[in-house]
Amino acid sequence: MKKTIAFLLIAVLACGILAACNDEGDRSRADVSETSGSGKYVADVPDRDYGGATVTFLTCGVNQTASSEILYNDYGSDDEEQMMEVVNDALRERYNQVYESIGVVIKEQYIYDGRRYNGEMINHIRNAIAGGTDTFQVCVPCLYDCATLAAEGQLIDLLGEVPYLNMSQPWWDQTFNSEMTIGGCLYFTIGDIGLINKDSTPCIAFNKDLFNEYNLESPYDLVDDGKWTLDKLIELCKNMSVDLNNDGVIDYSDKFGYGGQYDDMWYLFYGSGERIASRDADGYPYLTMYNDRSATVIDKILEFMQDKEHYVCANNYFGVVNWPAELVTQAFVEGRSLFNLSGVGTTDAYRDMEDDFGLVPIPKFNEEQENYYSMVNPWTSNAFCIPISVEGDALEMTGITLEVMGAVSKNILATAYYDVALQYQKTRDDDTVRMLEIIFNSRGCDLGTIYKWGLLDNLLHELITMPRGSFASQYEAKSAAAQSAMEETINFYKSNEK
Repeated sequence: MKKTIAFLLIAVLACGILAACNDEGDRSRADVSETSGSGKYVADVPDRDYGGATVTFLTCGVNQTASSEILYNDYGSDDEEQMMEVVNDALRERYNQVYESIGVVIKEQYIYDGRRYNGEMINHIRNAIAGGTDTFQVCVPCLYDCATLAAEGQLIDLLGEVPYLNMSQPWWDQTFNSEMTIGGCLYFTIGDIGLINKDSTPCIAFNKDLFNEYNLESPYDLVDDGKWTLDKLIELCKNMSVDLNNDGVIDYSDKFGYGGQYDDMWYLFYGSGERIASRDADGYPYLTMYNDRSATVIDKILEFMQDKEHYVCANNYFGVVNWPAELVTQAFVEGRSLFNLSGVGTTDAYRDMEDDFGLVPIPKFNEEQENYYSMVNPWTSNAFCIPISVEGDALEMTGITLEVMGAVSKNILATAYYDVALQYQKTRDDDTVRMLEIIFNSRGCDLGTIYKWGLLDNLLHELITMPRGSFASQYEAKSAAAQSAMEETINFYKSNEK
């Protein structure tokens, strides 16, 4: 499968991958998630030999071709960018172990979807289901499309309706599953079988050399002490603002505190513990976007993102380049910013950086907040789901295959995936590993963002260019439409309530 990279699927260390790959294929019949004494994860499924039957994944991307996170990629000599060999080898080993374990051949169909959201992928799934022409058992759309398909009744509930599929196993993301479950139903999930969803988890990179030069507090210590807050981020950013070209403005060509983009508003709002929609005691969503605390949170975020002396926003430079995030990232690479918004899987952009860098989670709102929260990007991330057209023996085979793939992926990929972020660090440190544990253990998404009720997710972006104090009136203008749209979704979920 010759493909060009659509999303950065960065590598893990060869030693971690190859150590896992050298083990024999799991027979996947243990009754717990870890075998006695072996230290390897296995799936709690019965012995099956499907004799070469296929389970096909329908995937999508914004490029006409893309590196696969499902199958081994057969790169040609003219490919400019390639997934690192150890990851590619791990995909092949996973394929082999699944086949050896249950006799299933994994296949993939790829859909080029330039829009990514509400485009070719979702229409292909709808038409295939309606026309009985679907030849796939698992589909992997972006999170937005997952929510839309779920609310249309196009997907199977993963909690109890798929034989042998166990969403409580450690290879499925528990925080995400909990937040996405409505009325006891879960229609899409993320976990160790995919790499793109991990790459799409946000974090903040900081320049270690600049922190030492300016004698600033260690972000690692701040996180460990529970003092890594939005106020502390603002305070640190104010240590650097230099107009290098003397043009009277601070932009991507200067020295500044933080380089980011509009999605920071999503991440900081979510990281502050606020949600557009939360779930009530019965497991159904209700709007929680506007309240006294969230109004204070928004005001503080705007104080940060509207500070033109210390915060440089990539969205202001679409007239300069097609992907302006590259401009603020380049400033970070050249040692001209303290912080840079990053994804765990995009630190490949720092490969030419002379300074050393570290990673920390999105900050809390204040020290009283107990936990850190990391919001998976709903546009770049995807999730795994099963269309309603999969039935009977095919559904059982799909459930067993996903469980076996999950366990094998936990053994081969997850144990070394932290090196995705560490591979271009000049000095490897256990501190960043600890930060990544915090990031991955706290990641999820906002129901209100991916279901887009009343476009309240867009409102969070729109507030960035509005005067402070606009939140209340803008929310009031959209809340009725949001409530109506949300009630339609709730009615569907209640009709499927267990």
